[in-house]
Amino acid sequence: MNDMRESMVKDQVLVGVDGSANSARAFEVALAIAKRQGWSLRLIGCYSVTFADHESGLTVSEDFRRAMESYARHPLEAFAEQAKADGVAASFATYDEHAADALVRESASARLAVVGKRGRNRFAGRFLGSVSGALAAHGHCSALVIPEKWETPDPSRIFAPEQDQPGGEHAATEPTELLSESAPPRSPGKGFRNVADQMNFRQEIVVGVDLGESSRRIALAAARFAEMFGRSLTLVSATALNADAWYPDPVERTIDVPDIRAHCTDHLAALVAIVKDRHPELDVHWRFYSGTPAGVLSEATRTASVVAVGTRGHGGFAGLLMGSVSQSVLNRSASPVLVVPTLKNTV
Repeated sequence: MNDMRESMVKDQVLVGVDGSANSARAFEVALAIAKRQGWSLRLIGCYSVTFADHESGLTVSEDFRRAMESYARHPLEAFAEQAKADGVAASFATYDEHAADALVRESASARLAVVGKRGRNRFAGRFLGSVSGALAAHGHCSALVIPEKWETPDPSRIFAPEQDQPGGEHAATEPTELLSESAPPRSPGKGFRNVADQMNFRQEIVVGVDLGESSRRIALAAARFAEMFGRSLTLVSATALNADAWYPDPVERTIDVPDIRAHCTDHLAALVAIVKDRHPELDVHWRFYSGTPAGVLSEATRTASVVAVGTRGHGGFAGLLMGSVSQSVLNRSASPVLVVPTLKNTV
């Protein structure tokens, strides 16, 4: 984090609220985090008013603006009262602008932003994928994106959901193969009987890492999140290593596979050591897969409490965030996704 951003940041969680059930779940998670960390809440609601360029339209537009602002303010007031009843300070604001613009701007002074991926109320479109995607890609702080169908009986623990198939009930499972891993976690947690062991993350925090410089920043951010909720942390990397993936000379390229595998696993082991140095009490381990990064991380959302990715990446996770991998994870996730900004002017 640079000095300018540090001077602006407050110990607060930013929440996008649109009155939908999913934004209510986002608020519950944000409230749980604020209580654990001793932070405050900042609640944001947005609306838009169509401009009328004739005299009578000015009055109509102003009346409509007041009605829209009142409608947007109502859930904010209710959530602020609920937060204060739980001992958490809360402030709120409504803006006549696109929610993405407001949330990105407000994220400059927040430790974490929480937003639902879908909106189901009359303001549908304010918190659709375009908003959560814009916040994740351009926000100044980490963003926790809550998927549409995600539910938990206890948001303070952020347990994994039921074993939904990423992308929908009838989506195809992408082929993956666990090639190597470090020692399993000390506390394996709840297993999922309809998920293969190699893809069963047992409600851990999973972080997708690559070979780029940003992997350290992402891993440490995910470690803080895992420590916050008392979960194990698993660092995951994936590369398609079957011979058919190497074109035009698969036979020659297959010779390089052992070197690629060693390079990736050495990098994962080094990252584990870095995380353990900063968080000695945290249970940290790694897994390396043969498969597409998007497929592995999307499958991980079925059993992980949270899957963390970065906004930029190289190597196996090239293109994060708005590349195909992160976009796929956000669109298909069955669990919350933590997006960690990796540009130099962000945290």
